[in-house]
Amino acid sequence: MAQTDQPIAFSQSSGSLHKAFWIDFDQARAHVNTLMGLVDEPPDDRPTCVVLVGQSGMGKTSILKEVGRRIRTAYPEPANLGEARYLPMLHAVVPTHPTSLRINLTLLWKQGWPLTRRTHQIADLKVAELLGKQGTKLVAIDNVHAILTASGRARRDALDSFRFLMSEGNVHMVVAGLDVAADIFSDDVELAYRSIILRMPPWLPGEPSQQLIRALAHRMGLIDPDRFAEPEIAEFIWRNSHGVTGNFKRLLHRSYRVAKDTYGRQRVEFSDIYEAAKFFPSYIDR
Repeated sequence: MAQTDQPIAFSQSSGSLHKAFWIDFDQARAHVNTLMGLVDEPPDDRPTCVVLVGQSGMGKTSILKEVGRRIRTAYPEPANLGEARYLPMLHAVVPTHPTSLRINLTLLWKQGWPLTRRTHQIADLKVAELLGKQGTKLVAIDNVHAILTASGRARRDALDSFRFLMSEGNVHMVVAGLDVAADIFSDDVELAYRSIILRMPPWLPGEPSQQLIRALAHRMGLIDPDRFAEPEIAEFIWRNSHGVTGNFKRLLHRSYRVAKDTYGRQRVEFSDIYEAAKFFPSYIDR
């Protein structure tokens, strides 16, 4: 990740090892700003699709949640919404083995629409109608690789469903998943021309990962947090986390549990980190 000279900020107060939290580092901030800039642009006749990709645990879902929070802040509920449910950002995970029907039923469920036996007959049209009525600025589909790596027919069905949602719903869209999602969108001629690809590469060793480790240790309330960013400890943590944000969090948290549950200590030592690393699967290196 790019190194930043600014302090890393957090969206929640410190003191908990368990709460999910937003890490405002350069790459994530840039992607959030890109999505917020897109929200501010009228979709007109050609809405944009953003493909947000990276390894599992790199913070894609956290970015979507932060964008959702900012959209709700920037676009308060209008007074004339009537009976429609206010939904400025529609964020959903679609079940695997998809068809366009399952995608639309998932979105209808997230939109608060009751699902009946007859819903499937109008699902796609109803989703598009509700996007306008509910003031939706952005549709976000998470873990999109799970539905795009299905059979050829199911993949085409999913891509056509996304096309319809953007065009008929007149709304910008972001899909998040593993790197393969970007390849699939690039192979679709039309979607390739209307898509923006944002990547989340793993953290680099050295100062970038040290900065992340220091920020995480501070946020988790670990004793003497700056100690974890020292070169020897940081390099070990980075190597066993493979540069993945979620793994940094998991290793630090597991180290704390080893120190507390096994040895009755609040302070995490290097030996605790070494022992905690044994819990991580070795197949990641293959």
